[in-house]
Amino acid sequence: MKRMLRPLPLVFCCLSFAASAQISIGPADMPSPGDTVRFRNSTTTANMTETGGGHTWDFSSLQPGAEGADTAVTVGSTPFLYQFFFNNAILYPENKADLAMRGTNMGMQGVQISDVFNYFKSNSAGYRDVGFGANINGLPTYVRRTPVDWIYRFPMDFGNMDSSASHFEISVPTLGFYGQDQMRRNEVDGWGTLILPTDTFQVLRVKSRLQRTDTLYVNQLGFGISLPEPETIEYKWLAQGMDEPVLQVTTVAGVNTLVRFHYHPSDIPTSVPAASVPPSVHAWPNPAATVLHVEGLASAGLDLVSADGRVVMTVAPSMALFHGLDVASLAPGPYLLRSRSDGTVLRVVVAH
Repeated sequence: MKRMLRPLPLVFCCLSFAASAQISIGPADMPSPGDTVRFRNSTTTANMTETGGGHTWDFSSLQPGAEGADTAVTVGSTPFLYQFFFNNAILYPENKADLAMRGTNMGMQGVQISDVFNYFKSNSAGYRDVGFGANINGLPTYVRRTPVDWIYRFPMDFGNMDSSASHFEISVPTLGFYGQDQMRRNEVDGWGTLILPTDTFQVLRVKSRLQRTDTLYVNQLGFGISLPEPETIEYKWLAQGMDEPVLQVTTVAGVNTLVRFHYHPSDIPTSVPAASVPPSVHAWPNPAATVLHVEGLASAGLDLVSADGRVVMTVAPSMALFHGLDVASLAPGPYLLRSRSDGTVLRVVVAH
């Protein structure tokens, strides 16, 4: 995020207000064919109940794990058989998709699922999961959601609440039948600033409660059963223009099972070494809201560098042991304190 500091207090106030202004999410913030979203998986034990208006979520300590990517493609580039069901405005208007994303191949005893494509409809009304196509045990199969799953309804603003019921069913060759009923209840329960290891975003947080019931019929046994799943909750932080959540934490029965987040190491300046911080160097409190106290870096002067590489504050050389930096007017996010003498850097976070 690029912001210019100005010496006038009035401008500082305006910048501070703008940095924490409430945003709205719409169709322009969803993926389009040709977009690729890269993310990292991680783990967290953070309390998901902390939210609200003007909130700051500090996830700067997330550790990047396995890398993944979602690439949106045109519906016309997917297998032709799938297109009959997801590119057919005459027979299946509710399931006519605007984009597709390749899914994950799966295998379990007696069932092999491959060549998966998930289909989505995106317009001014909302963003919907309309179904998927796959090879199941070697046979091309389409699976329409009827009704479809409304992932988001637009425009999306703080305080919005909505719900949607969806259903799909699959015939598994030689085995039987599998179906699922889902109820999604969405609440936009927070807005504010999200701090990640390499970026800071102004976000809306969406809490999605998913209640699902699976139905399974086995031909060989001649009967079926219904199995309610434990409640799944998706916590998603959405930023404008980012296509997908910049952070998503999914819980099942209250346990965090999936964490994925936006991670771009190139967003952190790499022109200075970030290692070997002497034990005499300290900064507190960290994160800091108003004043950041620094010890041990300023004998030759230091710079405070933002995540996009700009020097946003300088401290003249001094023999003083301690310095207090006024960070109240800075945009929330990660910064580097850089010594002008030997290039030593210390990572700090501003969180109002």
